[in-house]
Amino acid sequence: MTKSFAFFWALALLFLTTTVSYAQKADQHKYWLGVGLGKSQYHSGMLALGYEFVNKPTLLIARYTDNRELNSKNAPSIIAQEFALLYGIKTGKFRFSTGVSNVWGRNWGKYLSVIGEPFLYGEHWYESVRYSTVGLPAEVRFITSTKDVGIGLTAFGNLNAKRSFVGLNLSLYYGKMK
Repeated sequence: MTKSFAFFWALALLFLTTTVSYAQKADQHKYWLGVGLGKSQYHSGMLALGYEFVNKPTLLIARYTDNRELNSKNAPSIIAQEFALLYGIKTGKFRFSTGVSNVWGRNWGKYLSVIGEPFLYGEHWYESVRYSTVGLPAEVRFITSTKDVGIGLTAFGNLNAKRSFVGLNLSLYYGKMK
């Protein structure tokens, strides 16, 4: 009786001090940081941060876009910048999203003067008009990737009251892609 009693307590102690674990698939959170360069009406650069939900085809994206004239004979140069929050879906290698954004920048106002030779080398000076408005951003991303690094194309746009734009960027991605 004492042997079976000791065996029972040893077995109970073993069960109480050990944990039982099962092999399970870990959560597959996906997130990435993307940097892109391309062209809209002007040269553009984009910085985007994306998060893709586990077991759902949805994603969140925060993006900053900078579109500006470079090497222009007009001064000041035109600038359109945005910060956007987008929500969308992913299907295969494509991501479709839209959201809301703040757009700000600089437009030309009244024509002021010309400096230098007006037809060949002159610069045209305009009044600088700054603006800020709310916009409706949208984008389509195509991403192909390894586990940590990816490359893709982003077609993007923003519809707003001051300076709407569309463009195409080549982007590099880093993060947990798969």
